[in-house]
Amino acid sequence: MYFSGRLSIDPSQLTKIERVEPDEIFKKFLHYITSGATSKKIERETFTAVSVLQKLNRLFWELDINNIIRLSHDNIDIYYDKEGKEDDLKEAIDNYELTINDAMSHYFETLHLVLEHEDSNFVYLIEININRSHAVGAYPIEIKINGLMKEFKANGGENKASVRAKMETRFASQEVLDSFVNEQHMSFETFVNGLGMRVRKYMKVDDVKVEIDKRVVMPKSKDRQPISKGRRKNPARDYDPVFDGYYGFGEILLYSFLWSELLHDHHMHVSDVTLMGEESDILGSIDSAGLNAGESHLFNNDLDYDARLDGFGEADSFESVADVSDSGDWFDI
Repeated sequence: MYFSGRLSIDPSQLTKIERVEPDEIFKKFLHYITSGATSKKIERETFTAVSVLQKLNRLFWELDINNIIRLSHDNIDIYYDKEGKEDDLKEAIDNYELTINDAMSHYFETLHLVLEHEDSNFVYLIEININRSHAVGAYPIEIKINGLMKEFKANGGENKASVRAKMETRFASQEVLDSFVNEQHMSFETFVNGLGMRVRKYMKVDDVKVEIDKRVVMPKSKDRQPISKGRRKNPARDYDPVFDGYYGFGEILLYSFLWSELLHDHHMHVSDVTLMGEESDILGSIDSAGLNAGESHLFNNDLDYDARLDGFGEADSFESVADVSDSGDWFDI
C-alpha cells in the first residue's frame, strides 16, 4: 500500500478563452460547415513559466523540500537527476533560467517538475504539472503526491524476504493493521493539507481541490519487482510518479509489491482502496463494504493474473474500471 494525493489548483490569473479547430476529419468538416461553431474551447493562462517557478520555489523552500529529480519544459528535460543528488532545487532553477529565453517563458505549453522529500513516516514523490492551455473548467496546475512508508524501505540491498519480515508485525491482526494504516493515513493527509495551505499562501488562487487515496499494488506474480531506474524513458503523465523508475525508488516501492500477498496470507479485510497494476494502471476499487483478501481470488498471487482479475465478479464490493463508462457527446463543444 502507498498513499496518493492530488492538488488541483486554479490560480487567480487572467485567462483567454480560445476556440481550437478539431483534429479529426469528420469534426473538421463540421467545423467548416458550421463556421467554427463546433470548435473546442480552451483556456490559455497568461502567467509565465518563470513566475510560476518562483512561486513554487518559495512554497517548497518553506517546507524544506529542496530535492528535485526532474524539470521539463515542453517535454524537454532541463534538469534530470539520475544520481540521487540532494539539495539541488536551486541548481535546477538556476539551470532553467540560463537555458530559456523570455519568449520560452511566455509561450510555453507545459512545465513538469518532480521532487523527492521525506519525513519520519514517508518518502514522498511530488510531481507538478503546469499546463498553460487546458480544457475550459479544468485546472491548469496539478500536484500529485505519492507517499511510501519509510518503515519498510529495503536498505542496503535487502531482498523481498527481509522486507517481508519487517512487515509481518504490522499484519499480526486486523486491529493492528487497521490502527497502523489509519495512523499513516492521518500523517499523509496532514502533509497534503499543509502543502495545500501553502499553495494558497504563495500562489493567489481561486480554488484548490484536494483528493487523497489509499492504493494497493497488484503484481502479476510473486517474483515481480518494481521498475528499475531508467526503464521508463517517457513516463505517462497520468501515471503515479512512483512507477516512473526514478533513482532509488525501486528500493522504496518494493514493500508495496508484497502488500497484497500479506493481505491474502493473513486473511485481512480490505476496504476503501484503489487497486493498481504494477505499472500504475488502475484496475478498479474496493468500496467501504470491503472483502476478505484471504478468500478472494483477486489477492491470490499463486493464480494466473488474468484469472484473478476475471474472478472479481464474486466480490460485489469490487468495481472494475471497465465497468465505468465515459459519457460524452459527439461534438464536445
